[in-house]
Amino acid sequence: MKLYELPMQENGRVVLPADLRRSLGLAKGDKVLIEADGDAITLTTAKLRRKRAQLIAKKYARPGVSVVDQFLAEKRIEAEQEIDRIEPGGEANGGANS
Repeated sequence: MKLYELPMQENGRVVLPADLRRSLGLAKGDKVLIEADGDAITLTTAKLRRKRAQLIAKKYARPGVSVVDQFLAEKRIEAEQEIDRIEPGGEANGGANS
């Protein structure tokens, strides 16, 4: 970990050192995310957060298993159960028989 001491400039601006910008892959116009936690802040980018999340998810991935397909299958089952709950015995339209 590297510590930077940066002067606060006019209007609360802080200039990030070039080596820090390079290590984060930042270019002019890029947006950064600053997370405040008490008296500490963390500066990162959306791209780096996605990359970190993907690395975490990769630990739990099973080869040959599509989490999207698995998720959709679970949602189809839930939808069928909800339909059965709402329309027991095939009664449609809120259970009204005409």
